[in-house]
Amino acid sequence: MTAAKKWVFATFVLTFLVIIAGGIVRTTQSGMGCPDWPKCFGLWIPPTNASQLPPDFEKFLKTQDIDHSFNVYHTWIEYINRLLGALLGVFAVIQFALLFFKRDINRPAFNLSIAFLVGVILTGLFGAIVVKLNLAHVSISVHLFFAIVLAQIQLALLMSTTGKLFKKTTGTKMRKAILFLLIIIFAQSVLGTMVRMYIDDVSSALHFEQREAWLAKTPLAFLIHRSFSWIVLAAVFYANWYCRKVPVLTRPLRKLTGIILLSVVTGVVLYYLDVPAAAQPLHLFLASMAITQTMFILLYTKNTTDLMKPQVL
Repeated sequence: MTAAKKWVFATFVLTFLVIIAGGIVRTTQSGMGCPDWPKCFGLWIPPTNASQLPPDFEKFLKTQDIDHSFNVYHTWIEYINRLLGALLGVFAVIQFALLFFKRDINRPAFNLSIAFLVGVILTGLFGAIVVKLNLAHVSISVHLFFAIVLAQIQLALLMSTTGKLFKKTTGTKMRKAILFLLIIIFAQSVLGTMVRMYIDDVSSALHFEQREAWLAKTPLAFLIHRSFSWIVLAAVFYANWYCRKVPVLTRPLRKLTGIILLSVVTGVVLYYLDVPAAAQPLHLFLASMAITQTMFILLYTKNTTDLMKPQVL
């Protein structure tokens, strides 16, 4: 494996680490641990105790909607999240540089590296907007959407450098079935985002205590999200049955089924065990993986019409 391939794979892994870190930030209510951007309390390296705060630190805390006093726990969770985001930016720049010298060999990979770099920059800048808007629901959801799109771009890049992009030919109807499955999974993720918004409001009103009450009223969004999970399960099982005689699809679909089943399990845990903190980022990670695995199947296959196949680095 060349240096470019190794770097592309490392960047793919780091992208998901950033998504997980964002989930941990939400779970621990640390989103405003650094109330300004790009600095943290006006510092490039945040303090570890209140005595290290700048004299005018109160002007930063006035914008907080979570904790109106300095909380080193929240501050450093958010700061590490930002460091991972900055590291992803560095990885994106190096990735672009490595593939720049390979652009004549694999132009699609080079173009995807540009798209990923631009996406990382836009996602980072939007992070500043999230802070300015004091963690507004819509801004958080859009920020997460950017991160998931980044993961899909990097997936396509990884597959391009390893020669797996549009490698296998399959029927048009089967690819349409997978595309329909992707739409179903994405719709379920949107419903999950609506549930998260509700939980954010309730948990904030309860000062992030009494977890047993966060879903006690079973809001409509949750009921729809829970019921829709049966549609997702039915769709993925149907896809397995429909593509059962196509070897190129059976294994990826089985992996996708496993991811979705695990996601359902974590959803059950969240509801019946009073929204345990550890299950929240795991549920988000599995949802992201379900979208990514479905995209992998679509990017791995092509219709009977020949497509240009990029060369392997």
